[in-house]
Amino acid sequence: MDDNTKNILEVAFQGIQATVLIASAFWAYFRFRQETPLHPRIEFDVKCVLYGPHLNNYLATFTITANNKGNVEHRFSEIRLKVLGIKNNEPLTEHIEFTPLINFPDKIIRGVNIVPSSFGYFFVRPSVNQTFNYAIKIPEHYRFILVRATFKYQQNGDLHTAERVFEVKAETNQHIQL
Repeated sequence: MDDNTKNILEVAFQGIQATVLIASAFWAYFRFRQETPLHPRIEFDVKCVLYGPHLNNYLATFTITANNKGNVEHRFSEIRLKVLGIKNNEPLTEHIEFTPLINFPDKIIRGVNIVPSSFGYFFVRPSVNQTFNYAIKIPEHYRFILVRATFKYQQNGDLHTAERVFEVKAETNQHIQL
């Protein structure tokens, strides 16, 4: 093989190496973007237990869980809790804008931040399932409540929501341990 042929083969081999290197870099970049291992992955839920009635009210305790399934710590400077209600004597009606969704006409609490301002933030480390509790009173003349908990991701401002409906009545399966 002459030197000219060797040079052509060497240049071709270097071109193939460069192409493979660039293609691998693009593959790794897009794979990393798709899996986003450094972005928070939060499983978020809200639950409610009602106690009472006591002096015409129920004690409603809300448990908000944030299960961090990602690889980075997540900080919550705000976790908003909103409670809407339907009174005992009101019919179930559909929401005007979002039919057939049921309308909850009464605002019992309007987006209160459960993170105390003196704390600044709550945090959840990777692989940790953290619970946050909040208690309010619900007048006994309500039959159903809709509870919505929300937070925004710090990185991009996306809103994450958990929502559930509860019947306003005392829990019958509570056990007291002494």
